[in-house]
Amino acid sequence: MSFVYPSFLWGLLALAIPIIIHLFNFRRTKKIYFSNNQFLKNVKETTTSKLKVKHLLILLARLAFIAFLVLTFAQPYLPGENDDEAGSGENPLVYLYLDNSLSMSSELANGVRGIDQGVSFVDEIATYYPRNTQYKLLTNGFGSFSRVPKSGEELTDLVTNVSLTGVARGLDEVLQKIQGDVQLTGMQGNEIQRADVYLISDFQKSTIGEIQGSKLGEDTTLQVNLVPVQSSYQHNVFVDSMYLANPFMMAGQANELAVALRNEGGEAVENLIVRLLINEQQVGSGSVDINAYATNTVNFPLNFPLQQQNQCRVVFEDYPVTFDNEFFFTLNLGDKINVLEITSNLAATRVNSATNVARVYANESVFNFQSFSIDNLDYSLLDNTNLLILNEIEGGNQNASVLLPYIREFLEDEGHMVFILPSSGDVSFLSEVTQNTSLAAQRQTYTDSTGVRTVTLANPDLANPFFDNMFEGQADNFDMPFAVPLVNHNLPGSSLLRYKTGDPYLLSLRTPFTSGDQIFVFSTPLRQEFTSLYRHAIFVPVMYRLASMSKSLDVPLYYPMDENTITLEASRLLDSASREATGPRYLYKLRRDEQELIPTQRAVNGRLLMEVPQNILEAGFYELVRTEEAANAADSAVGLLSLSFNNTESESLVEPYTVDELQQQIEGIEGVSLYEADDVEGFTALMQSKNDQVALWKYALLLALASLLAEILLIRFL
Repeated sequence: MSFVYPSFLWGLLALAIPIIIHLFNFRRTKKIYFSNNQFLKNVKETTTSKLKVKHLLILLARLAFIAFLVLTFAQPYLPGENDDEAGSGENPLVYLYLDNSLSMSSELANGVRGIDQGVSFVDEIATYYPRNTQYKLLTNGFGSFSRVPKSGEELTDLVTNVSLTGVARGLDEVLQKIQGDVQLTGMQGNEIQRADVYLISDFQKSTIGEIQGSKLGEDTTLQVNLVPVQSSYQHNVFVDSMYLANPFMMAGQANELAVALRNEGGEAVENLIVRLLINEQQVGSGSVDINAYATNTVNFPLNFPLQQQNQCRVVFEDYPVTFDNEFFFTLNLGDKINVLEITSNLAATRVNSATNVARVYANESVFNFQSFSIDNLDYSLLDNTNLLILNEIEGGNQNASVLLPYIREFLEDEGHMVFILPSSGDVSFLSEVTQNTSLAAQRQTYTDSTGVRTVTLANPDLANPFFDNMFEGQADNFDMPFAVPLVNHNLPGSSLLRYKTGDPYLLSLRTPFTSGDQIFVFSTPLRQEFTSLYRHAIFVPVMYRLASMSKSLDVPLYYPMDENTITLEASRLLDSASREATGPRYLYKLRRDEQELIPTQRAVNGRLLMEVPQNILEAGFYELVRTEEAANAADSAVGLLSLSFNNTESESLVEPYTVDELQQQIEGIEGVSLYEADDVEGFTALMQSKNDQVALWKYALLLALASLLAEILLIRFL
């Protein structure tokens, strides 16, 4: 037997009061004078014996009345079979975790949404604890309300306001949050001896994580109860990924969007209609078949005019899991690509050495092209350069040595560089740039009896991602240009273009500063006496691809909801006047309809870093706006970019732990139990069998009244 208010048991000390009265009040004697007391002797002996019995019975009745009255206020009860100590103490504490991730929106076999059934479970739990029980409700947002204990009535009101969120939590995250709260409560002087924990979730394998080996059962002060809310549906189709054929969107240039869809189910999906909407206008649709547990791709050509910023959606129908049937992304046309060419000091005497490169990037609507001699170069230009072209730069001179640290810093900042080999075959400067002292090249004699020995370049390998969507069709034979085999070299890297002899002509090298290929090397000068490549049709798309790779999309097509930080180039967010150091300070916000969020933000090395407010964001489009930090600058908001956010992929992997799997996972873990119920009625029956407590205070009150009545009857009739 346990007590709701055990402190009232101190009232049992009041039992000493009638005992003291009995011991001292009835010992007092009173003398009565009679002329002859011989006739009273027998009467006296009989009355004294009778009075002793009466007084003892009255004492017992009074003691019973006080004892049962005290027990009534202490509210005794018999705990359920689940745990004799569950909910004990002056202020019993119960933790309730309600999984409100998007997967809980799935319809259950009884036609009820998972989140709604979870809310009903919470209400049922609150009815099986004493009225003084304190509850702490946790949802995936880990909101501030979880820090403050609630009464049963407050809990009922609070849980009705729980809504779905794109944030998912793992089992360890939830347990760590609860354990941290228990420790904090203990540090505040309210040490918790025992607390019940109810985890109400669909227990998705992709989000809940491994149960064996988790924190489950680590804290012996917690009695953990797993309450699965399981849908009968275990298949789903969702967008796995999407990408552009050319990651840099340029105005007027055709592109292609590839959307990869994944079938997370045991049955194949046929003729799934996928629609593409741009700025709320349907611009394309496609049909796709997806095998069981497989991925397939549907492609949408982007060969029509686009706005500078375009809000796009991919939409399809997949029942019954519908929360991920819409995928948001943004197509932002890129700014101009900054191309800087540095030529040798002999460029003026070499016909077409610079102009062949300059002609490629003459389109001012796409490129900002500048060309300087190495003897007349402003090194600060490298700060805003995307593609750096070193045209026949040789090592060993003073200007090259001065330029070297600037180029290394440029590459460390993920810049891209094209190195055009000089006619001397000197690779010493390239060796210094890459810090690879083993690079070597030996000049070959390229003249023969006919005057010049040339070799035709081989057809490009169209399977190489570098040539994706560069050519229409899949032609096997190209009329390829020629090039002189100028040098024998040991440059490491992968060949993008080769001689027909198999020797590399255009190579991509990986630098020691980053993990990607950032340096591209032409094995001859781009001049008439060494190659005809600069006159060939393949030259322009190759150089365009090199430029577009140097400026990949700085704003991704979309951000997942679990992204911690987003990074944006500050140069894209400010105009030239706003970049001045003496200008006003700016604050960046995310705006959607009437909702406005101010993320934690900081500027680092010319980039804006913003922490994603995961607990507040919803899937969809948000406008990034800039305002001045001044208090009176509320009307100075400037729209900058459209950003899109999508729910995490893990939420779409709807396969849960089955009840049998959960039982197997928790087997042998102390302090953990499983509630298996398909509906609220079944859960109610489980709560009654495991946690139903028999309240005894009513019986104690009746016994107290009976004792009082017995005392009255004893005094009146005995």
